[in-house]
Amino acid sequence: MSYMMQPQIILLKDGTDTSQGRGQLISNINACEAVADAIRSTLGPRGMDKLVQTTQKPVISNDGASIMKLLDIVHPAAKTLVDIAQAQDAEVGDGTTTVVLLAAEILKNAKEFINEGMHSQVIIRGIRAGLRKALETLNTIAEKRKMLEKVAGTALNSKLIRSHKEYFAPMIVESVCMLDQDLNLGLVGIKKVPGGSVTDSKLIRGVAFEKTFSYAGFEQQPKYFKNPKILLLNLELELKSERDNAEAVALFVTDD
Repeated sequence: MSYMMQPQIILLKDGTDTSQGRGQLISNINACEAVADAIRSTLGPRGMDKLVQTTQKPVISNDGASIMKLLDIVHPAAKTLVDIAQAQDAEVGDGTTTVVLLAAEILKNAKEFINEGMHSQVIIRGIRAGLRKALETLNTIAEKRKMLEKVAGTALNSKLIRSHKEYFAPMIVESVCMLDQDLNLGLVGIKKVPGGSVTDSKLIRGVAFEKTFSYAGFEQQPKYFKNPKILLLNLELELKSERDNAEAVALFVTDD
């Protein structure tokens, strides 16, 4: 006994674009290129500001993520670039314009192969192979430590301690290198101690308390412990006042 396959019924909203195939891929890439062109001139130290007129007030910015957030982008493929910029901003905090332009350039080069009839999966495999090769090359030519110190020193040029950037730049790099790949900067703390010189600052590879625990004779106790044993409690060790929960106890001592 056989049954005839019933055709699948799909309901779409009025005005929905149902195009597919090579033409739709080219259309998606063109939309992404248009978005990238809108923020291309904001890239780099000589990048220009953009004036975006919103419904509330005009906004002037050269930040790629901020500009793309203000743009009224409705194309589904182009919206992926907005998501990429927001993810970059959330994870790194910078490089939003760069990541959008790189993605658009990859799509632009892929469009040539699509026009020649190459399947999209073949192009994707080629892009992934190029990614692996690029990472290998970057790890080979990278001057990690010195370059990071130069970057940290450049960031300190606008700070009050710019005259001591040669002292603080290696310290900053060392503190960041102590973190894992998640780079949780909340694990790096700055404790201010009055007195002394700026160059008396030092990096503590461990846990430092701004003020030691106060108890009799604590001034003579060591202030640095290596590989200590630490006990974590969720209750107080201090004795309560004699007036709180006190009871009278009579002790009788007899000589037998």
